Amino acid sequence: MGHLFRRSGDQCVPWSIGNAPFLTGSLGPGQSFYLVGVTCRIGEIVEDIAILDTGSPWSVIGRETATILDNQLGEPTETIRMLTARYGWIEGELCRLNITLIAENGNDLPIEGTVLVADEWEGPTILGYRGFLEKLRIGLDPGLVPGNQIFFFGAE
Repeated sequence: MGHLFRRSGDQCVPWSIGNAPFLTGSLGPGQSFYLVGVTCRIGEIVEDIAILDTGSPWSVIGRETATILDNQLGEPTETIRMLTARYGWIEGELCRLNITLIAENGNDLPIEGTVLVADEWEGPTILGYRGFLEKLRIGLDPGLVPGNQIFFFGAE
């Protein structure tokens, strides 16, 4: 599977720089949430499947991940509260952090993003809109055969 292209004048130029399979699933029977998981490197240490959530205002990591990353988090810029569908209101600090989308084909895409570090967050890492997804292009190909879903990504 190659890259996606877009037309620019008389030329076709790359729209994406990398792609990788993505995982799908729900929180459990009877749940209305459908999750899309993508492989990323959080900071320079943690490689994980993060939930791609275009409805989340911020990316979110828990205190456990933040402790592992230690000095890779930027200084907190603001303390905020955010309403989540799963845990209700959570509070934390917004910090700068490098997150890299891992490509199976093409190139990885490093993004300096903003994440909410929340002590009470027990869920998976969330890649949210503000400070992260708004900085890149994303495309999802659901595939014709289950298991062939492809996540395309590129720089803005």
